[in-house]
Amino acid sequence: MLIEVAETHPPQYGKKVATVIAKGGDKFEIWPEKLADLKAGAKYEVDVAERDYNGRTIRKITKATPVNGTAKPANGHATVTTTADGEAEFVGRILAALILKGEVANNKRQLFDATVMLRGLWGATFGGQHPSTRAQDNGGPA
Repeated sequence: MLIEVAETHPPQYGKKVATVIAKGGDKFEIWPEKLADLKAGAKYEVDVAERDYNGRTIRKITKATPVNGTAKPANGHATVTTTADGEAEFVGRILAALILKGEVANNKRQLFDATVMLRGLWGATFGGQHPSTRAQDNGGPA
């Protein structure tokens, strides 16, 4: 089945599956780790599994393959990923995975600590130490 993605939504609080809404309004479930590969405005050839739940049919995307030439932004312009954009995406994806696995609790302290650790990891790996993750900037020893 060929679809054009209009919107993507992460899982709602306490739920396990994310949602994809196609351009025509069709709604599909998808596992969160597969949702990250889909971009709004792009077309995909999808495999769909259907099941009945409370008298209605639920459709879940099991596989999505980009259609050639459509994996570009909806506005038609090329995007440039800056270091800051890459850092935010890296931190967000890893943090989401840690939360889903239950390794980071949904409280401010653990979220802050995990974010600082991931930003430091990004900086040390991909572009020099990030200033806000140095110990002396966070009240630690110089």
